[in-house]
Amino acid sequence: MVSDSTIFRAYDIRGVFGKSLSVETMLNIGRALGTYLTKKKHHKITIGGDIRNSTSILQNALIAGVCSTGISCDVVDQSPLGITLFHSFLNRYAASAFITASHLPPEWNGVKFYWGPGIGFSPKENDEVHKIYQDKEFVTCEAFDIGKTRPVYPYTEFVKYLKSKFNFGKKFKIAIDCGNGATSLVVPELYEDLGFEVISLFAEPDPRFPNRPSEPNEETLQQLSHLVKESNVDFAAGFDGDGDRCLIVDELGNILSADAFGLIVADYLIKTTNNNKIIINMECSLAMENHLKDIGAKVKRIRVGHSFLSMEADKIGAVFGVEASGHAIAPSIFLFDDALILPMLFALAVEKSGKKVSELASEIKLPIKKRYDLKCSDHTKFRVIEKVVEFFKLENGEINDLDGISLSNNLGRILVRVSNTSPKIRVTVESMKNDLFNQLGSLYLDKIRGIISAES
Repeated sequence: MVSDSTIFRAYDIRGVFGKSLSVETMLNIGRALGTYLTKKKHHKITIGGDIRNSTSILQNALIAGVCSTGISCDVVDQSPLGITLFHSFLNRYAASAFITASHLPPEWNGVKFYWGPGIGFSPKENDEVHKIYQDKEFVTCEAFDIGKTRPVYPYTEFVKYLKSKFNFGKKFKIAIDCGNGATSLVVPELYEDLGFEVISLFAEPDPRFPNRPSEPNEETLQQLSHLVKESNVDFAAGFDGDGDRCLIVDELGNILSADAFGLIVADYLIKTTNNNKIIINMECSLAMENHLKDIGAKVKRIRVGHSFLSMEADKIGAVFGVEASGHAIAPSIFLFDDALILPMLFALAVEKSGKKVSELASEIKLPIKKRYDLKCSDHTKFRVIEKVVEFFKLENGEINDLDGISLSNNLGRILVRVSNTSPKIRVTVESMKNDLFNQLGSLYLDKIRGIISAES
């Protein structure tokens, strides 16, 4: 049995169901969340969940725990993340909780907490919930004061709201790959309701994720790429398990990086609004930052994590924020990272340009960039980062320790940081030339692997 202390991450809670994450654990997480919200004088939240086999039982446990503290819950049975968060956003509730393990394998599950407007709980706020959980200092109510539950399904209001925000001059034909995840529940119908012609792939909910892993990337979206090549579509989108991330595929079947997607949408928003403030995280490339500045953006770098993306966008009034993993937000729509709106934003940008997606992408000069996920236990990964920092400080180049540690020199940039969701060290290598990319990787990757091995 793995200790449940490992499930509390910087901005969510994740574990393997039946091992580090049990029904009793989720019940007490609900009691801790309810206690935390009660102390802040809040009274009502929305609770939803994805399509995993363990989601329903864990959702019921969370609801029982929250209601035992006197907090009432509107309950969305199954949905993508955005529809649950939209309900709290629309009704101005205090917060939302969503049962999911996002892109992780089927045996995993967890929960994310958001404030009502859609800003994820910060690491400090999650730590406060964790402390209540550890100390078991739960608020309890008399039977007549227990929170009430109400089933809701906000799809109709969601569509109505999006129709008020998006207006397309042409009818786009798109392909979508739901990966049998939570987006399967609504995306084909949603995009047709919004005026798209839709070709669907893996659009039946299946908690086994039988056709591809729930992580969208260049490897897992190959079937979508083949579908695009066989179809006359304007572009395609592939989603992760809970619908907070997606990647775009051009009309030729080429998968766009999140950097390229972000630049195309940012350029559109800067040209069509009076706001040029753009947020990117540390895993976005230096070339992306330079390109944004060239088109007049005021660029702010942040730590990796959806909570930081929304918090900083709200703080500085940004028009757009994007992460290299595929998370993105458009605060003029709402602050939370709902991937369902990203193909719509992209369609507006494509329509405004008058060009094909492949033409837009070809105009962007991005580096060769690759992220390596190196296995490293949760107990040692922070020590590994400390050792890498010591090593990098002896090297020639510019150091940035905003999130992990990065080293930039005449070869390119290498970023080393811990994963906040998995027992991994993430190493991102980027360079504008292939030979320089290979030099950078050969200089540092084996050294980092050696540090991991020594600390294990």
